Amino acid sequence: MGDLAEEKWFVRWGATLFALLCLMSAAIWNGYPIVYSDTSSYIASGFHLETLVDRPITYGLFIRACSINGLSLWTVIIAQSMLLAYVIGLLLRGLGIRSSWTRSLIIGSTALVTGLPFVSGQLITDVFTPILVITLFLLFFIENLPRQTRTLLFGIFLLAFAMHMSHVSITVLLLLISLVLHRLLRRTWPNLNGWRTIMIILALSIAGTLVMGVSLAKSKYTFYAAHLTEIGVLQRYLEEHCATEHFALCERLGDIPQSADAFLWADDSPLKVYNSRKEMEIELGRIVAGSLKEPALLWMQISSAIKATGEQLTHFAVGDGNGSFGEGTLLHERIALYIPSELNAYDNTRQMEGDQFRGPALLLSRIHSVVMALSLLLLGAFWLYFRLPAQATPHLTTATVFLISAVTVNAAINASLVMVADRFGTKLAWMIPFLVITSFVLIKNRRPKPQE
Repeated sequence: MGDLAEEKWFVRWGATLFALLCLMSAAIWNGYPIVYSDTSSYIASGFHLETLVDRPITYGLFIRACSINGLSLWTVIIAQSMLLAYVIGLLLRGLGIRSSWTRSLIIGSTALVTGLPFVSGQLITDVFTPILVITLFLLFFIENLPRQTRTLLFGIFLLAFAMHMSHVSITVLLLLISLVLHRLLRRTWPNLNGWRTIMIILALSIAGTLVMGVSLAKSKYTFYAAHLTEIGVLQRYLEEHCATEHFALCERLGDIPQSADAFLWADDSPLKVYNSRKEMEIELGRIVAGSLKEPALLWMQISSAIKATGEQLTHFAVGDGNGSFGEGTLLHERIALYIPSELNAYDNTRQMEGDQFRGPALLLSRIHSVVMALSLLLLGAFWLYFRLPAQATPHLTTATVFLISAVTVNAAINASLVMVADRFGTKLAWMIPFLVITSFVLIKNRRPKPQE
């Protein structure tokens, strides 16, 4: 890490500012941080200091702290983009890219051709999934990190982990994948950074899970039950059991929608039959447990999960759910209440205009699809024909396997437990082109210079 001393401070700061602007470019183009329907809930949880039924309070508190108690939401985007830029920069440095400007140009190139700026520039927890994944890689595989850096990374891991309940499964699966690959590929797979690191990660994961525990207790069965409606399992289970078991949901047996969104949020949601959330969780828990005990319904869930994972891997368009949340919406009311100085800026964004946002987002999504296809072909060529990752740097092979595993795990968890949605794919899909760009830089740097 001594290469930092070789660069002038203004060079490093200039490169950092460039990377930060690239990550914020979608928000800058929009005229304001990009918002989603969930943004309203996150703002409310942070300013009301209340854990909601479907999400932890962590990001709400992050918004409140980083907005300086409602002064500006721009500072929230700056903070999360800085965290992402920091861990990507450490990853690239760990792979052997010493120049800060080269690292920033890789980030900028990735931002130009993927949906990355729509992840870092949006006021939802999605940005913390790549932060979590990259932080895990750094802690597991990059040796000789200074103690202060490792301590900071453990803190970033805890923050990112506690942002979303899906991060529990992602962390556990990535740890298991790392252990298995290390076992199978001992000669080529770098050593994990000791059992001490793994134990600290597990301890922090337990702490993060406790932070999310209140929200998890309120809705641990509801969302999976909504997923079961998407694949028809819940409806079939009720058809088979309503005659012999008393479920309140049997009152709506004939009109349960085959849509998770409608099941959860529609004005005429079947969940309206319950008198309390506790009653709902108890009954849905019985239904979920019962469906897992019946081989036919269990197979429906497994086969659906496999199919949904494959489908999710092809869904990564930007702009998913980024509607126009103008006057009369809850989000508009909460911006007016908690960030009143920016209400005019919020009302005059491209996103609020609708077509000014959707048209370019659609064009970028088409470009991204082409870039993804080319990136997969190039990665395949690197591995199958040229074996260039190993020639460039041993850690590049490890990073490639780990990050592609993370993309797959993220798709599997979201598609299998919730639904297929472009937003879920966008969080990590950018990592594939990122790996290709990084590989080209490393290969070019390793190419022997001609003799003069």
